[in-house]
Amino acid sequence: MFYSGAATVTDGVDVPQPAAPPPGRSKRAQAGIALVVITGAVLAWHALGLATFALAAPAVGVWLVGARRARDAARVRAVHDEARSSVTVMLETLAMRDGWTARHSAAVARYARLIAAAAGLPAREQELVHTAGLLHDIGRLGFPDHLLGPAPPAEGDWNVIRAHPERGAVLVESVEGYAEVAEIVRCHHERPDGRGYPRRLTAAEIPALARIIAVAECFDVMTGGDSYRTPMSFHAALAEMRRVAGSQLDARYVETFADVLMSAHVALRDDEDRDVPLPQRTSARRVRVER
Repeated sequence: MFYSGAATVTDGVDVPQPAAPPPGRSKRAQAGIALVVITGAVLAWHALGLATFALAAPAVGVWLVGARRARDAARVRAVHDEARSSVTVMLETLAMRDGWTARHSAAVARYARLIAAAAGLPAREQELVHTAGLLHDIGRLGFPDHLLGPAPPAEGDWNVIRAHPERGAVLVESVEGYAEVAEIVRCHHERPDGRGYPRRLTAAEIPALARIIAVAECFDVMTGGDSYRTPMSFHAALAEMRRVAGSQLDARYVETFADVLMSAHVALRDDEDRDVPLPQRTSARRVRVER
């Protein structure tokens, strides 16, 4: 407290009076206090905001990640559904165009999946080879009508016939996500000895699943009763496949299929257990399959 020399008289007693603060000091003090209060409030608010953000950020991040994953999953489902729809249209068109090839493709798909399972391949590859089996002859959609009849192909027809793996692969490649299937379709007529088509690949250059398709196809062509060829018996077909193993067919998968054929637990009668529904077959619409 400040004191001055002035005094007042109260009941005859001199009482000193507080002196007035120096001019200007009160305003400066008030301004300083206000500044301190405002600065403290700002800092406290900033600290509270940082703390709130620190607490909320993980939850916001999780929400954003979850939303992105849900959006990506929906996009994948849409692409998958569109691809399945495209493949279904292809197979239904094949069935209407050529019932023999559709029946043959269903049988090849079934045999190929059995071979892949017996060979110990992962479930994904079993499904992949099954799909490739259904589509392996889709390139025959472009065949002229006379190649769908019961007579053997003429010499001039072989260029058209040998083009069907490549044409089929191009068609399958147009479906998003089916590049692997397309490569199997393209290579299913290649041979270990390099005398196949369209690229004359040899042995390990040929995708394993394409080699499985080749084995399955040979068996169905030789034993099917609706080809222009006289059908072979089960044992005769197996003997022929073993004869060409290593040159025309992959020897490992020939023996794997032989084990499947010998199994008492497998009924290989595709007329009773088809992989896809097929229209009524007639003897007038049959196609030749060569190897």
